[in-house]
Amino acid sequence: MRGTFAFALNGALTAIRVARLDVVGVLTLGMITALGGGIIRDIFIDSLPPATFSDWRYLAVAASGSLVAFTFGRHLHRLTSPILVLDAVAPGAPDGGPRGRPAASRRLRGA
Repeated sequence: MRGTFAFALNGALTAIRVARLDVVGVLTLGMITALGGGIIRDIFIDSLPPATFSDWRYLAVAASGSLVAFTFGRHLHRLTSPILVLDAVAPGAPDGGPRGRPAASRRLRGA
């Protein structure tokens, strides 16, 4: 969930700074950034349906990260480096998924 929040924050900040989008655009880009990678990962490792579709918390965390970026975007410019570090580290964080999968599958999931 921390990774989802970091990805949403990064995507939403990009939408604000580069594209200068309104709240709907920021929310959309932040949520696509936060959820898209996990959906693709789950499809590749044959974990269907993707966790995003079976657990509403992913959507809520992605939306809240996007709204935090939209609300406090002007004040978050000082935190660009830590946000980028969290964005880079998040895929390697263990997600507590099932351990009965093959080793390559666990590596893709970061577990």
